[in-house]
Order: sequence, then C-alpha cells, then structure tokens
Amino acid sequence: MLANGNVLVAWAAEALEFRCGTNEVVWRYGLSKTGREIGTVQRLEDGRTLVTELGPMLRLLEVDSYGRVLLEVPLSPETDNAQMQTRMARKESDGTYLVPQLLAHAVKRYSADGEVLETFPTDVEALGGRVAVNWPFTAIRLPSGGLLVGCTHGNKVVEFDASGDIAWTLTNDDVGGVILDACGVQRLPNGNTVVASYNAREGVKLFEVNRAKDVVWTYEGPHRAHHFQVLTTNGQPLPGPPMR
Repeated sequence: MLANGNVLVAWAAEALEFRCGTNEVVWRYGLSKTGREIGTVQRLEDGRTLVTELGPMLRLLEVDSYGRVLLEVPLSPETDNAQMQTRMARKESDGTYLVPQLLAHAVKRYSADGEVLETFPTDVEALGGRVAVNWPFTAIRLPSGGLLVGCTHGNKVVEFDASGDIAWTLTNDDVGGVILDACGVQRLPNGNTVVASYNAREGVKLFEVNRAKDVVWTYEGPHRAHHFQVLTTNGQPLPGPPMR
C-alpha cells in the first residue's frame, strides 16, 4: 500500500497499481518480450517504480509513470530458471540495490551499473551450510544498518549486523516448528519480527516474535501468506512511511 492508499502489486507478468478501494488500474508495467516473470515492484521516492524482470536478461528496471524504462541494472544470475533467479529486490537510500538471489545462497548489493559491491552469504557453516537450503527471499535494511533476511526452505530468519556478521537468528527450534518456508519478513518499530510461513496449509501462517524469540501473535486464517505488509498494530497505524 502506498502513502495515498493505492496498492502496488507484482503480479506474474506485470506490475499493477490499483486505485485505493477499487480494482481500477492506474499504472501498469508489462514484461518485455524476453522477460519471463516480474519479481519485484517498489515505488521510489522520486516517483519511479523499481521492477525486477527475470529471464534470460535478468535485470532491475526503474520505470516512470508512463511505463517507460529510464534505468536498467544488469544482474548476475546463477540459473536459467527464471523463477529461481531472484526475489524481492529493494533500492537503498544511497542508490545501490539489495537483491536476494536464491541459488547464490546470498543477498547481493549491486551498483547502478551492475557491479556486485557486497555479498551477504546465507550458506555459511554457522547457518547450517549449503545443505540447509537457506535461499534468501526477502532482504530488509534495518535502521541500525543491518539486514534482515528470510531464508525460505532453510526455515529461518537471519539478521546481519552492519559489518555483515550474524547478529540474530530465528529457527524452528526457537518457535516450535511453525516456520514452513520463511518468505516474507518485516521488523516492526518495537523491535519485533513478523514472519510468513508460506508452505503452511493450516495452522500458523504468519507470526510475530520478540527479540527473545517469544511468539506474541499468530495468524491462522484460511489464506496462505507469501509476503505481507504490516499497516497497523493493535489498531494503531505504524509510525513512519508504510513498510514494504
């Protein structure tokens, strides 16, 4: 959800913006002829929209309000399988880009010309090595300068500090086995962390933990949770801009 109430969604072959409270599409970006899937959509402060286009030309695109591509950032894929190339990329305040790349078992920080400036590996021995299948899905920059990463099939959440060292982890040993494919994650202003269990068909599908790893809230409704956006807690809007 954007500040004006409109909703921006990455929807397979296109990115769409819906007018608040309606199904009216007010902005659209469709795949190029070589593209296979849209994996990211983020409205930037200058009004552009960041899109990830997966496929043989894996790239980030900054698109204007008319759907015109103004900037293209080439990415380095580990596979020709478009769906497995990357997930939720985000532009940083310094103009670089955080890109979770599943089969690299790493979050990469790219410059605008496609150079990899920094790598946060999720296959290190402290996290179980490569056999743990810690494919990164979400990478959220924290106010501390650290990074919060959801590690899908590794069924864990990892926080790196500003130096790239592991500062905090959340695993099924901590929460009684309720993590089933940790895709979407968010850090709340109070320091708690919300995690989506995408493969949960029943039981807990979304939950919140505090720093001590106590579960303080769960969602067990009919809908699966792949990614999410926290708008309010206890009926009160979160402070600051909408989290996304």
